[in-house]
Amino acid sequence: MTTRNTGIIADIKKFETHDGPGIRTTVFIKGCFLRCKWCANPETLEYSPQLYFIPKKCIGCGQCVENCPAGAISVMPDNKVNRQKCVLCMKCVEVCPYSAFKQAGRVITIDEVMKEVEKDKPFYGSDGGLTISGGEPLYQPDFTRGLLKKSKEKGISTVLDTTGYAKWEVYDDLLGFTDMVLLDIKHMDPAKHLEGTGVSNKIILENAKLIAEKCKTRISIPLIPGYNNTLENLIATAEFLKTISIEWVDILPLHSLGSSKYEYLGLASPYPKIGEINKEEVVRARDIFTKYGFKTTIGRMM
Repeated sequence: MTTRNTGIIADIKKFETHDGPGIRTTVFIKGCFLRCKWCANPETLEYSPQLYFIPKKCIGCGQCVENCPAGAISVMPDNKVNRQKCVLCMKCVEVCPYSAFKQAGRVITIDEVMKEVEKDKPFYGSDGGLTISGGEPLYQPDFTRGLLKKSKEKGISTVLDTTGYAKWEVYDDLLGFTDMVLLDIKHMDPAKHLEGTGVSNKIILENAKLIAEKCKTRISIPLIPGYNNTLENLIATAEFLKTISIEWVDILPLHSLGSSKYEYLGLASPYPKIGEINKEEVVRARDIFTKYGFKTTIGRMM
């Protein structure tokens, strides 16, 4: 489906202010090695394009039903798409006059992405630029490398927003074109990390040390109630970060803004089961990292 000069993205968002210094254009890469139970971008987890159905836009005209070759669409809005039957031909996207169906993910070339990035160059100033996020950018390493390299050639600053879960050799190659890394540390306990994300944290912690030695790095702590917000884990995380070259820690409290995306993909939202994080817990987390000497923000303010 793709070549070395193409990739699959979920979206390009402009004028972002929480994805690195200054004003940034953020490219969301599709595909991820992790399966975090609280993920705010479920449309980025799978590599291939997916189908959104947005119920509030559907008026029941029936054109999608008539044009679906797999018979996967119903006239009933509460059970519109049979995901087992759907072959992702996207005929419904083409014929829906009200955009109730949408393709989540598209194949795009490096040059096409850069054209969008360069449109915003007058707004970047001395700090802004391109951020590559996801998903996990290193799920598509050649495409990500091409975007970073092309940006540096054009004098545009680069930020890599990553889970840390990839071979070091891949990071080592990409970091030569990267000005800053935003790196998630989700849990210090290997068993709890596996429980919450589906993978071990061993390679992530090993990479964290190496990445911070080679590139300016900010640590992101997604703060999840009942998972990693315990005093024990927060202190263990701070102790670990004291052993590597880190100046900034960003506390990212759980939010449920991605809830509608789960609905559009025909999935159950995880947020009701997880619950909410309260303000006192967020402030406590910030204060712990501040006491350890880190410059700490809530919400990654730059």
